[in-house]
Amino acid sequence: MRLGVFGGTFDPPHVGHLIVADDAAAVLDLHQVLFVPAGTHPLKGRSVEAPASLRLEMIEAATEGSQLFAVDGRELRRPGPSYTVDTVAELQAENPSAELFLLVGADILGEIHRWHRVEELVQRARLAVMSRAETAVAVEPAIALDFLTVEVTHVAISSSEIRERIRSGRPYRYLVPDPVRRIIDEHSLYSGPEIVSERIQG
Repeated sequence: MRLGVFGGTFDPPHVGHLIVADDAAAVLDLHQVLFVPAGTHPLKGRSVEAPASLRLEMIEAATEGSQLFAVDGRELRRPGPSYTVDTVAELQAENPSAELFLLVGADILGEIHRWHRVEELVQRARLAVMSRAETAVAVEPAIALDFLTVEVTHVAISSSEIRERIRSGRPYRYLVPDPVRRIIDEHSLYSGPEIVSERIQG
């Protein structure tokens, strides 16, 4: 089994996340892409706005019905910072016959040397850097790392832009899947003061 691991805050998840994951799965011949919403980011700290439970609900809603996509909420239940190496080690133990691919954006390469136990991480999973098809990866990692370059569709959408659109009353309907939009509207996410809750209790 070839398993892609795609982490992020997904605050909120948008169509760009789904498009690049689908592209990466096709290029790498992945059997499944696992979306892993992060809890406390060890480098960014308290950088999320939606509660953990709703970020999990949104990414589950965004991927519902897909045979390719699945969601894993373990980082939202794990105490302390979200270390990708711990998640990959657990997935490796649970799926001993699987080949793991860690899907990251090209912008991550410039800071990946700061990741916790990065040398161990890239031994446990192949690093797959998603870059838009018309350009090469422009940023080289600060340390020597073996990685794959995966050409994906360039989608100029970001979660931060969507949050700002909501706050300013600008349209965002077609930037997120309809089930995600319904959750945002139902809970009035991103339209008021910042809300931070990074853990799922229990």
